[in-house]
Amino acid sequence: MANFTTEALVRLRFQWNDTTLVTTELIAAAIDDAHTELLRFLDPQFDVPSPVEALVMGETLLAGAYALRALASSEAFGQKHVTIGGQRIEEGDRFDTLTRLAALTEQQAWYILEPYIEERTPQDPADSTDSTPVLGEE
Repeated sequence: MANFTTEALVRLRFQWNDTTLVTTELIAAAIDDAHTELLRFLDPQFDVPSPVEALVMGETLLAGAYALRALASSEAFGQKHVTIGGQRIEEGDRFDTLTRLAALTEQQAWYILEPYIEERTPQDPADSTDSTPVLGEE
């Protein structure tokens, strides 16, 4: 089934106009990942060609959260530490900020998607077995 959201919707929602930093490939991968994850939990009655607006918004936010995590990862790998005269200069806390923003965005996405998620029955706890004497004890 086709993705519910589009690159244009993700860019508009997150105001990502910079196609150098936030590439088309990054957003496309995030949308694909978000759609795959959503389909794992989506109630089959809502798996239709024309999804309701809330599903589109939820997938848009989920894709944005995945893209934010990818940007945070890129930031962490590209961060450079400079030492001048014994003083260490940090680039900032962009990794932490992007990671926190991704977590909040994902939480909001699942909140919006909650009515469309399939009810899952909890698993029964393991039954205990009868005790067996140890070392010949009765």
